[in-house]
Amino acid sequence: MSPGPGPKTLFIVCGEPSGETYAASVARAFRRRYPHAPMEGIGSSRLEAEGVRLLRDYDTISVVGITEVVRHLPAVVSALRQAVRRAAQPDIGALLLVDFPDFNFRVGRKAHERKVPVIYYIPPQLWAWRRGRARDLASFTDGVVVLFPFEEAILKEQGVNARFAGHPLLDELAPWLDASPDPGRFGIPEGKRVVGLLPGSRPGEIQAHLPVLLEAAARIAREFPDVHFAIPLASPRFREIVESGLRGKGLPAVVVERERHLLFRGMAAAVSASGTATLELALLGVPVVIVYRTSAATYQVGKRLAKVSSIGLPNLVEGRPFLPELIQAECRPERIAEEIRILLADGTQRDALAGRCRALREKLAGPGPSEAVVEMVARAAGDVWG
Repeated sequence: MSPGPGPKTLFIVCGEPSGETYAASVARAFRRRYPHAPMEGIGSSRLEAEGVRLLRDYDTISVVGITEVVRHLPAVVSALRQAVRRAAQPDIGALLLVDFPDFNFRVGRKAHERKVPVIYYIPPQLWAWRRGRARDLASFTDGVVVLFPFEEAILKEQGVNARFAGHPLLDELAPWLDASPDPGRFGIPEGKRVVGLLPGSRPGEIQAHLPVLLEAAARIAREFPDVHFAIPLASPRFREIVESGLRGKGLPAVVVERERHLLFRGMAAAVSASGTATLELALLGVPVVIVYRTSAATYQVGKRLAKVSSIGLPNLVEGRPFLPELIQAECRPERIAEEIRILLADGTQRDALAGRCRALREKLAGPGPSEAVVEMVARAAGDVWG
């Protein structure tokens, strides 16, 4: 049965932790503008904390790669049908899609067919993969807010109503951009140099990267006894898999659930799976070795489709590679240890890289992306919230 008459609902769909962080910021901005407007969506605890009623938790559909999607296909199909049905209900004022393109493109097309206003925040990296899909994006969206300045022009050329208003990480990281490091807060002994290990934000990524990162850490620890490792969790639910991987390794390491950005500020260097975390680290002045490993099938397809020479976000923002990237066969313990060794042994080079990382802040500055998204939503919906 369809919901009866009442206030219009903003329906938000995101499918993984980094996207949910940005979606939560938009929900907060939306609530400031429309204190009594209902919000509903697919997400997790961060969205729920901002007053969004969860239709479904994304945990069972947050997957990457061809083989990974096949294994989770029943859950993905079920969630897709549920999202499409809900987005088409008459009480939905607008649909906000955040990242998660393979899922969200399908939801967006169906919603557009039913005359639901659709706003997309953080569209897929079409400039890197399939620029032809930009026309598809234009066909079902009323507006798109992008994360990087170069994306705006590329998408506008294909008919997308795109806008760059700054990267949300700058707002999120503002309290920590120049904060004093406090490693002791996380149980790290005084005088130790901190090296971060970030295996990813999805279960499949952690399974692929954690053993490699821990073996690299063992090599580093043997050479640099003053190093202490820190593993910030993308979600508390990953604690068990990380602690299980650490068990019996004898590594000087701490697993951290909270205050990850303050933890980053105290890092001398880090190894991170490609993704948002690499940009977070760079903006906080941490030189990062970017790694990624996926299934052979997924990698071969991606290699054929890729239109860029780098996958690391800091390198893409800079316009040329300046941080090392170790992808697929290069993502080996010895190669990772070699790159971290350079940073630990040469303070001058480390400091120079840290400076180049911090300089990315200027490239990503803008008036405010969350507010830009809310404005687009309001205009597309005809300001049904007053």
